[in-house]
Amino acid sequence: MHRPRAIAIVCLLSALGAARAGRPLQAEDADIMDPRACELEGAHSHWREQGAAQRQTSLQLGCGIGGNSEVALQLIRPRELALGGKTQFWRDGETRVTVAWNLAHRHVEAAWRRSGAGLVLVASAPLAGDWVLHANLGHQRDELLHRRSTIWALAAEHNGLGEGGRWQPMAELFGDDQGRPWANAALRVALRQERLFVDVSMARRLGGVNARLATAGFKLAF
Repeated sequence: MHRPRAIAIVCLLSALGAARAGRPLQAEDADIMDPRACELEGAHSHWREQGAAQRQTSLQLGCGIGGNSEVALQLIRPRELALGGKTQFWRDGETRVTVAWNLAHRHVEAAWRRSGAGLVLVASAPLAGDWVLHANLGHQRDELLHRRSTIWALAAEHNGLGEGGRWQPMAELFGDDQGRPWANAALRVALRQERLFVDVSMARRLGGVNARLATAGFKLAF
């Protein structure tokens, strides 16, 4: 696997997940945090394809700022910093539509350079049986590779099984217009209701390509 292709795949995953509140999905959700409510999220991902591998660790702090909006600052190892946010502009009951954006800088050759920017339209709506649908469609630019792409995701998330709804399974398809899509299965577990969560996911690229992505993370709401 050539390094530019590896970087492009990692950029796709970062773009879909920028400033998201829905880990371990790569898809964004349309929910917005209440004003002065905050979330601290940490995640580690391991991507592998045909003998090549890439690891990424991130820590993100996001807060609601009022005006149906939230912002988040994400530190991504190695050497990347991303600012993102969401604004919800339409709601009808439990159906919501939101715009999410992201702007990233990476430390390259002893200097910080803008590495990416994107804009995503996000819709979330209830499905039967306590499931929620998330749909994403957006545009992302990789400044370092001079590459533009259309990114998309379609996910289903359960509101919760078991006592207190602590087990939250979910699944999704995601990708861009540059390659084959990915299928992802994930689980979030509430260790403390509405406060502390851990999560895992396992994704595989479709179409006979031996590519996998595994993630593990946590979220603390306060």
